[in-house]
Amino acid sequence: MKKLFWSAFAMSLILSSTGVWSQGEPVDEFLGLENEILPELKGEQRFTSPGLHQKEDWKVEPQKVEADVSEPAKGQGYSIIPWSTQDPEEWMDITKWVIEREVKDVTPDWKLRVRQAEHKELVGKILQCKGSCSVFRGSNSAKVQHLSRLLEGDELNTDKDSVAWVYMMDGTLMRLGPGTSVSIQEINFGKGEIFILTRLNRGHIYWNPRAKGEIPTEFSPETDSLSLPLLVREANQEFFEREIYKSQNDNQHLAEIMELDDNAIKAQMKSLNELKAQNGDISLQTRFMVVAPNSTLVTKNVNFDFTYQPGGKAYFKKRKTVEGEEFSLHLRGYSLTQPVPISEEDWHEVEVNGRSFQAMKDAPGTLQILELLTKRIKSIELAREIWVKSFTLPIMSAVNEPEKLAIDHGYTRWGDELERRFQFLVEYTRRIETTNLRSLENLLTKLENNGEKVERDLTENQYRVSLNHYLLGLKSRYDHKKMRVREMNDLHYYVWILRNGKF
Repeated sequence: MKKLFWSAFAMSLILSSTGVWSQGEPVDEFLGLENEILPELKGEQRFTSPGLHQKEDWKVEPQKVEADVSEPAKGQGYSIIPWSTQDPEEWMDITKWVIEREVKDVTPDWKLRVRQAEHKELVGKILQCKGSCSVFRGSNSAKVQHLSRLLEGDELNTDKDSVAWVYMMDGTLMRLGPGTSVSIQEINFGKGEIFILTRLNRGHIYWNPRAKGEIPTEFSPETDSLSLPLLVREANQEFFEREIYKSQNDNQHLAEIMELDDNAIKAQMKSLNELKAQNGDISLQTRFMVVAPNSTLVTKNVNFDFTYQPGGKAYFKKRKTVEGEEFSLHLRGYSLTQPVPISEEDWHEVEVNGRSFQAMKDAPGTLQILELLTKRIKSIELAREIWVKSFTLPIMSAVNEPEKLAIDHGYTRWGDELERRFQFLVEYTRRIETTNLRSLENLLTKLENNGEKVERDLTENQYRVSLNHYLLGLKSRYDHKKMRVREMNDLHYYVWILRNGKF
């Protein structure tokens, strides 16, 4: 037995030293192993080398078979495959692949169409959120804060006792009151104007387009104090108080406190108007269309308030008349096709069914308080100018170069079809919202019959937290806690903003 074992061991040594290793190449070929070193790939490689999947004698040029962009727009990838939502079984389904391949073969520009359909352009950014603000993007929701991006199709919501200021990419400001829901549908850059479409689902919004000319100095305290301080630290009044404090001696500090001098407000307003002059006028004006279930407003160069509660009336007010403004109301009803121009600077009331409206000479206190909260907002105006310089002017410099506008900023340049798009939306929203009103009323009636409370009218919840903060702030305007901010160094001031700029 031992002899047999040692004979087998000796035979294995002889085979390994002679014949077995000489058969290495045939074994590799049998197993399908690569024993050649691939050539080194030079330059930037995003996909496999053409030499691995095509031959010169095929004479097929990809750009003639399937059209695509040489460089994708900002926000798009080179690949259009939705990897995050791709189902592996569908990906490997040969039947589905054959069907898709047949469609692609007769549609050479299918990649361009997919890119256009799936691309969501940047509509705005969150300037300030006090309280809890959330955005729904499809079926997913997330909390948003300062500098959060808002894309086409997003629904922005503010919770109870929460307020949000949104900076639109054309330079417009939009304020959302407590318990407000707004769907930001689209933003389109055209040859002569910018078009923004939103839907007010519920709550109160204040629309503030960027105005021309200087803003007069106002020494009264800011009315939307709940939103202060801003996380844009150079916009706060405290920033200018600190700069003045650094340049003064002790006697000057004492004199300023005794006289309650407002040099910081003067410096803030000077900075605002200087930056406003440097930025100049926006080359394109914005047409804004806001849709509510029972009415639609179409405006240009107009400050206005708009509030609506499901199942109730809508209220709006045009703030002031300026040169080149447009302001029209679109009612509901399948036969009410003509817009109604609005010229009066009064509150207007739209009936629940959206078939009629009337001016209100004596507006209730609830509406007057909503108007008061955005009367003086110089810090927010200064933050707007800072962001206009950083975000909007670079877009405007490329608006006449469609390729640069797409690659550098992610926007599609519209032509004459923008007006046709607007006319379609006016007709479409009037019809669809007229139908939705009936369904909404049926739903609310069922909820009330089941004992659930439905708030159809305006309540103090729309303004309570903001008004209380403003009134209490008047009492503590010059207390020690407020005045000591000017003595902080840069680090302490930054921490103070983070602690007090959100809650």
